[in-house]
Amino acid sequence: MAGKRNAAVDSLKGAAILSVVLIHVFRDGGAGVLIGEIGRWAVPAFFMVQGYYLRGSVLKRWPVYSLKRLRRVYLPFLAWSAGYGIYFWLVDRRAFTLSDVLLGETAVHLYFVIYYVLFALLLPFLYLLPQRLRRCCYWVMIFSNFGICSALELQRSYGIHLFSYSGINPVKWWGFVALGMLAGEQREVLAGLIKRQRRAVILISAGLAAAGTALPFLTGTVGYMYNRSSLFPLAFGCTAGLLALFDREGVPGRDFLAFLGRRSFSIYLSHFLVVHYCKYVLGFDLLWAVAVLALAVSLLTTAVAGKVYERLRPLPAGEG
Repeated sequence: MAGKRNAAVDSLKGAAILSVVLIHVFRDGGAGVLIGEIGRWAVPAFFMVQGYYLRGSVLKRWPVYSLKRLRRVYLPFLAWSAGYGIYFWLVDRRAFTLSDVLLGETAVHLYFVIYYVLFALLLPFLYLLPQRLRRCCYWVMIFSNFGICSALELQRSYGIHLFSYSGINPVKWWGFVALGMLAGEQREVLAGLIKRQRRAVILISAGLAAAGTALPFLTGTVGYMYNRSSLFPLAFGCTAGLLALFDREGVPGRDFLAFLGRRSFSIYLSHFLVVHYCKYVLGFDLLWAVAVLALAVSLLTTAVAGKVYERLRPLPAGEG
């Protein structure tokens, strides 16, 4: 990747992918419920990070940019989606179709990648709009996303039949991308705010995250996963607070989390295979060991895949 990486963003992604692994490992008991409720901040955070960097796409020709996204994101996704289909057919005799592979329905965590690809391919066109109109679109995306999460929460809580469609629904996630896009257009302002008021930003963000965590317990919506309005303060609070925390050197754990963050997509694709095999096939009871093993195997897989890619990648003209 050209240019200097943002260590704070890498650390944020590392914390997010660690949360994803933990919510897939710890699913039962009081600790599992709490980890599951807090850990829901992670997927929206990835979408916010995507939006934050989406502006860079306007510097490239759209066909070149889109083909690069498909090659780097969708092709590995397809390989893992097919692999999960085969795995679950072998261990659970669960049938799968080509459509399941293409849409990431062979494993519970894969379908988020479809949204990531759709947003990467389509949302750059917003930068063709005048700034005022584009920012109006951002707010429409944010409020419509909040509205559909609230509607899904009401539907489940009170049995009010509002939606019957359960397929691909970009509105459920595009508000988080829009938040990232807004932040990306105010990078210097936000960077200055964090440097001047770091402690205040962390405290306010922690309060939002605490409110987003507590609300499901107070309103009886624990277990609603991403179908709840409290996802917004939880995700925004965790994301902003961690960015402010990791925006300076010397923070304990920052380097390790940044290391994970630079490999977050590979870990996301691969970890669930290890988690499922250890928990449900081998019957491991030491869940922390399962989490460590899932990370270790995912990192090893990433390293091997990187070596293979380097060997297969065509050499530039004049080399070799």
